[in-house]
Amino acid sequence: MSVTEQKSAAIIVGGSGAIAQAVARQMATDPELSVYVLSRAEVGLSGVQTLVTDYSDASLARIAAEIEATGLCLSRLVVTNGMLSNDSMRPERKVSELDADNFSTIMTINALLPMRSLTAFWSLIRQSKAPRIAVLSARVGSLGDNELGGWYSYRASKAALNMMMKCAAIEVRRVNKQAKLVAYHPGTVDSPLSKPFQRSVPEGKLFTPEFSAAQLIDILDRSEPDGELAYLDWAGETIPW
Repeated sequence: MSVTEQKSAAIIVGGSGAIAQAVARQMATDPELSVYVLSRAEVGLSGVQTLVTDYSDASLARIAAEIEATGLCLSRLVVTNGMLSNDSMRPERKVSELDADNFSTIMTINALLPMRSLTAFWSLIRQSKAPRIAVLSARVGSLGDNELGGWYSYRASKAALNMMMKCAAIEVRRVNKQAKLVAYHPGTVDSPLSKPFQRSVPEGKLFTPEFSAAQLIDILDRSEPDGELAYLDWAGETIPW
């Protein structure tokens, strides 16, 4: 039996992030998976192949073609790109703090980039047996769960991502009924993204990247195709839209 018959591909997009690297490390222990990490620079993880990308459409398409040329089916696609703040940009507490450039940046990274990744790997999603696809969403993208307000751009970007993933789930079930899409809330993870906001996290609710990654992998392993987008938290509980 050939290697391509024995193995399938696991692709993690956004390889510089803490959750992405934890997912990659754990998936690399599975002898049935060939693990690829897309990142702007080499991530240096054992048993993982880094594919360097600038996240342009041309770069993503080139990488997708390279993986498809191996003959591997797609088993897992996990898209982890995300942004909450940086040195010059903080989550808005008031509507008066909205800034057009900041809003555009957050929407592009959190909502549009994951969908462009799906576009790049669409051929593999169509052709593969039972692919499982997850994007990192967030509970704050839920309209029904929003009791605090604020964080306008970040909330909007995750709500937009959820809507586009819902559209993608409808499209996927027309071309591959064995595929399953998941919008995953990893909880508050001890990572650079959450570092400035960890003081308000309740005791026991700040998770390690390894924990959130393991929960995601378990959710994907247990998921069954039903033609619906699953919007789930780290415990596997459904989040209201």
